[in-house]
Amino acid sequence: MKYNTNKKIYNLGAFRFYAILLGLFIIILTYKSYKLVKIISPIYFNKNILFPTLYCVILLIGISMLFKDKLSLILIYLINLLLSIVYILDKFYFELKGDLLSVVSIKNGTLAKLISSNSIFKILTFKDMLFFIDLIFLIPIIFIYFKKVKFTVPYYFHAIPSILFITLGITLNNKHIAKLDKEQSGLLKNMSNKLYVSRMIGNINYHALDGYNYFFRWKEDTPNKYSNEEIHKFFNENSKQNSDNNPYFKKGEGKNLIVLQLESLQEFVINQKFNGKEITPNLNKFIKRSVYYENCFYQVGEGNTSDAEFLFNNSLYPSSNGATYYKYAGNTFNSLPKDLKKKGYNSYVFHGNNEGFWNRHVMYNSIGFDKFYGIKDFSQDEILGMGISDKSLFKEGLEKMDTFKQPFYSFLISLTSHYPFKDVEEIFPVGHLKDTFMGDYLNSIHYLDKELGIFLDNLEKKGYLDNSIIVMYGDHNGVPPYLTDEIYKVRKDLVNNDFNNFMLNKVPLIVHFPEDKYKSSKNEYVGQIDMYNLVANLYGIKNPYIFGRDILSTSNNKVLFNNGSFIYEDILYISNLNKYFNVNTGRELIENQRLIDIKTLCRKEIDMAQQVLKDNLLLMNKE
Repeated sequence: MKYNTNKKIYNLGAFRFYAILLGLFIIILTYKSYKLVKIISPIYFNKNILFPTLYCVILLIGISMLFKDKLSLILIYLINLLLSIVYILDKFYFELKGDLLSVVSIKNGTLAKLISSNSIFKILTFKDMLFFIDLIFLIPIIFIYFKKVKFTVPYYFHAIPSILFITLGITLNNKHIAKLDKEQSGLLKNMSNKLYVSRMIGNINYHALDGYNYFFRWKEDTPNKYSNEEIHKFFNENSKQNSDNNPYFKKGEGKNLIVLQLESLQEFVINQKFNGKEITPNLNKFIKRSVYYENCFYQVGEGNTSDAEFLFNNSLYPSSNGATYYKYAGNTFNSLPKDLKKKGYNSYVFHGNNEGFWNRHVMYNSIGFDKFYGIKDFSQDEILGMGISDKSLFKEGLEKMDTFKQPFYSFLISLTSHYPFKDVEEIFPVGHLKDTFMGDYLNSIHYLDKELGIFLDNLEKKGYLDNSIIVMYGDHNGVPPYLTDEIYKVRKDLVNNDFNNFMLNKVPLIVHFPEDKYKSSKNEYVGQIDMYNLVANLYGIKNPYIFGRDILSTSNNKVLFNNGSFIYEDILYISNLNKYFNVNTGRELIENQRLIDIKTLCRKEIDMAQQVLKDNLLLMNKE
């Protein structure tokens, strides 16, 4: 009886020792993750990050406690070791790339290249090594527990707290994740801003979601529908549409190419007034001097802005699941920068956000840009919203272009007119729309137009308009689908119906030639995937591995979307409504065999495009 009493006492003592060790691990793991986020985001650090971080740690501890006490301590120690290594690599990666480590950056060899070319010990400091100091001191403490405690803690002593920890961890942590997902819809799927995700829900959550996206959400396990020969045949047939027999062929040879991708700029604001004032006066004026495509549709997927960049520079459809810039950054591409390189052009890209946003610092290498000017390359004299202002981008971008050897290719991506459109002081009279979403949007677009006007004037003063092709286009919608009704407050000339709702998914596409040649307005239906082909025609580029059309050589309507919608000849099909319309009249059509055949044909092209990305098929055609 005495033995049993001592055993109970000893078991209680063992449990106390075990509980103290668990508490110590909770404090250590929480502090490390909290500290890392503070290091990489000192300016925008959010103290509330403590809570989701703590809930993650509680969840990990709870899972470990499902095992016997000694085994659970070993598991927790290994988790601590693994997270410490990840944190150090995160900091190393951040110091060199301004971004966090991801599964993609490990798989495509970016991390390995950085480690091989930059000594990790030269970049990391002694303070960084403190992430490992606890691992040394914990070894003798755990050893004492293993040696002194002769009896294991009864399973129910830690099984019950384990279930409680897991339940609390999942429930409380998911509230923070759901809140972020609601505030920034799609962010957790496409991981466009890894630093922001880490800053809002913690580094552990970020890496868990990054792994989940890569191995499960973005997983491509469907069998291929088409053979490589069928896809190659499609490329051959598609490239036959491109003709040298048009007045634009090679009109850009020897001239600079300056491209501006304009954030959230939709076509419905072009040539429109609100409260008696033009929304985009400078664009309206420049359009009159240019070739203007008034029916150009954006075709982006989850990659949003980055997908628009991808479409322009590759004439390939973006991934239908996940962000192309993450999933396929290691692929081979026959891109515009590579094509122009063969003609003696260097290619430069400018963007006012951090270099890791949308994984640009990795993808731009794959696409073939010679130099990426990110936020660190600008003076940062004016920060608006997500990065440097468009005013600074255009001003300093032009200063850098002045130093380039001509001819060159410059690709500028504006940023200030980004959602939620609240970062610009009021410069446009929106009247009764003041302090509303649409009022803020119009004000942001007017700001973009103002800075564009200054930039275009400076291009003209410096002679660039005389020796350059200028291309401008909107990247994607600024008004989300659930707020489409707000557009009709501005465009009172339009009837609110399914047909017009779809037709609002347009962005302006403007092409300017020296001496204002060829100025005209074109009304054929085109997509962002056709923009590469337009430029290729101007510069005499022959690339057979493309999905777009040379819209300078053909006026046929063809715009396909990853979700199954399409415009083909005189037909519009809206997939989520399963409705067909005559694209010229807006009249709804009854499905017939012709429409079914067209839908099948369009779906085939989209499926082929996804297969090209998934299997990296352009690698076989690398030139």
